[in-house]
Amino acid sequence: MKNLERVKAALNHVDVVFLLLLGVAATFALEKINPILIVGLFMAQITLMTWKRNLNFETTRYFWILMAVFVMSLLGLSYTENIARGFDMIGRQISFLLFPLFYATYRVKNIKLLFKVYCLSVFALVLLLEIDALYRFFYKSDTFPLSLDLFLSYRYTGANLTSLIEMHNAYFGMYILFANILYLDALRRVQSTWKLLALLGVICIQSLFLLQMIAKTAIVLNTILVLGSLGFILFKQKKIKLLLFSLIMILALGILSQSYLKLPVERIKERFEELGQGKMANRETRIKLWSSAIPIIKEDLVLGVGTGDVQDKLHAEYKVRGVTSKSNVHSQYLDYTLRFGLIGLLLFLVVLATALFHAIRTGNYIYFCFTLIIMGCCVTENIFSRQWGITFYACFNYLLYLNAKKD
Repeated sequence: MKNLERVKAALNHVDVVFLLLLGVAATFALEKINPILIVGLFMAQITLMTWKRNLNFETTRYFWILMAVFVMSLLGLSYTENIARGFDMIGRQISFLLFPLFYATYRVKNIKLLFKVYCLSVFALVLLLEIDALYRFFYKSDTFPLSLDLFLSYRYTGANLTSLIEMHNAYFGMYILFANILYLDALRRVQSTWKLLALLGVICIQSLFLLQMIAKTAIVLNTILVLGSLGFILFKQKKIKLLLFSLIMILALGILSQSYLKLPVERIKERFEELGQGKMANRETRIKLWSSAIPIIKEDLVLGVGTGDVQDKLHAEYKVRGVTSKSNVHSQYLDYTLRFGLIGLLLFLVVLATALFHAIRTGNYIYFCFTLIIMGCCVTENIFSRQWGITFYACFNYLLYLNAKKD
């Protein structure tokens, strides 16, 4: 009993739950470590509530909308044929249920520290992956001469750049983009010129890494959000000299990208050209994948095919159309429509729209940009089909909603 009392006393002075939450935010990219920390986070919160016998459960209207999304997946099991895959999908998306429940019982008191840890972890991974690429280039390359063109070739860009942590570059691009937004938010409050330059330097480094990683959607969103935000912030603060300096840096980065980062720039150009060609494109583009989803949606327009049947039906349609891809539909909007019909799509849009309007109403820059990032990435990726996207969104979305307030 004495040992138990000592443990309780120690836990009263150390916020173990918050430490675990920091660990979760720092390890989104580490697929093997992150789930362990998530389980530890929820178990620690349940244990503390049991010991203290204190359940302060507070909900909002948005909380119940988020719960409805998870309930929709459960209801989708009732009319799906592939029950095993349906349960697998629900298991992956359990974070959609657990994180809102967690924030309904736990109040994050230091959200700024949480964001700092997140940003530092992302920047540390950027540096680590760049060092790994340089090591492979100088010590593992079997192609000579070792030139800048070789380093910026496909062997050290794109998916190869994130091979050390075995992560899809589209998801890491999303992490980098949100970190850039957090740096921009900090930039609004910094008065020291040196700190401003340091923040701009980190944003530039991470933006160049996005180009090198060829995370196409993240690059486009980064260009729009970062450039737009940076211009607005510096102009509003009347820091004209720093604005001119930033414009010179952006111009220099543009020239560098056009001159040396040819592969990323060409890949982005190709994607836009293929979108214009539509079904006539030579490659199996997003348009061809999206077109394959339309007949399936028309057959089950209202309720969809159920939680677990999308992959089977989609791949069957791919085969009919001569598409060899075994991937998902690469659009979260279409994925929800396939699974749960127009009702599911409408509910998903309500989740996003509610978040966006709440961010606008409260004037919260971070939540506004976070929601735009999610909305943009959902156009070209099924970001809720992988743990990388599910935990990132679930961990931050409701937390940002609860903490959204006038800046």
